[in-house]
Amino acid sequence: MSKKDIVKALQKYQKSRPNSTLRRNYLRSFTPKMIYRTTKTENPTTTKALVKKILDQLS
Repeated sequence: MSKKDIVKALQKYQKSRPNSTLRRNYLRSFTPKMIYRTTKTENPTTTKALVKKILDQLS
Protein backbone atom coordinates (compact mmCIF):
# COMPACT_ATOMS: atom_id res chain seq x y z
CA MET A 1 0.00 0.00 0.00
CA SER A 2 1.29 3.40 -0.85
CA LYS A 3 1.15 6.32 1.56
CA LYS A 4 -1.65 7.85 -0.48
CA ASP A 5 -3.78 4.69 -0.12
CA ILE A 6 -3.13 4.52 3.61
CA VAL A 7 -4.18 8.14 4.09
CA LYS A 8 -7.38 7.53 2.08
CA ALA A 9 -8.20 4.44 4.15
CA LEU A 10 -7.65 6.28 7.42
CA GLN A 11 -9.76 9.24 6.30
CA LYS A 12 -12.54 6.87 5.30
CA TYR A 13 -12.25 5.18 8.70
CA GLN A 14 -12.40 8.49 10.56
CA LYS A 15 -15.51 9.64 8.67
CA SER A 16 -17.42 6.42 9.33
CA ARG A 17 -19.81 5.94 12.22
CA PRO A 18 -18.36 4.41 15.41
CA ASN A 19 -20.32 1.15 15.12
CA SER A 20 -20.21 0.74 11.35
CA THR A 21 -19.10 -2.44 9.61
CA LEU A 22 -16.29 -0.49 7.95
CA ARG A 23 -14.66 0.12 11.33
CA ARG A 24 -15.13 -3.45 12.47
CA ASN A 25 -13.66 -4.86 9.25
CA TYR A 26 -10.76 -2.40 9.35
CA LEU A 27 -9.81 -3.38 12.89
CA ARG A 28 -10.18 -7.11 12.16
CA SER A 29 -7.67 -6.92 9.35
CA PHE A 30 -5.44 -4.34 11.04
CA THR A 31 -4.45 -6.48 14.04
CA PRO A 32 -3.00 -9.46 12.13
CA LYS A 33 -1.19 -7.14 9.73
CA MET A 34 0.49 -5.24 12.54
CA ILE A 35 1.43 -8.43 14.41
CA TYR A 36 2.94 -9.82 11.22
CA ARG A 37 4.93 -6.66 10.54
CA THR A 38 6.34 -6.37 14.04
CA THR A 39 7.28 -10.04 14.34
CA LYS A 40 8.71 -10.15 10.82
CA THR A 41 11.40 -7.62 11.78
CA GLU A 42 12.39 -9.69 14.80
CA ASN A 43 12.01 -13.11 13.21
CA PRO A 44 12.32 -13.23 9.40
CA THR A 45 10.92 -16.78 9.21
CA THR A 46 7.48 -15.62 10.38
CA THR A 47 4.70 -16.11 7.84
CA LYS A 48 1.17 -14.71 7.63
CA ALA A 49 -0.20 -18.23 8.01
CA LEU A 50 1.73 -18.66 11.25
CA VAL A 51 0.33 -15.40 12.63
CA LYS A 52 -3.20 -16.46 11.68
CA LYS A 53 -2.72 -19.85 13.32
CA ILE A 54 -1.52 -18.26 16.58
CA LEU A 55 -4.38 -15.74 16.62
CA ASP A 56 -6.89 -18.53 16.04
CA GLN A 57 -5.43 -20.41 19.00
CA LEU A 58 -5.71 -17.35 21.23
CA SER A 59 -9.33 -16.60 20.35
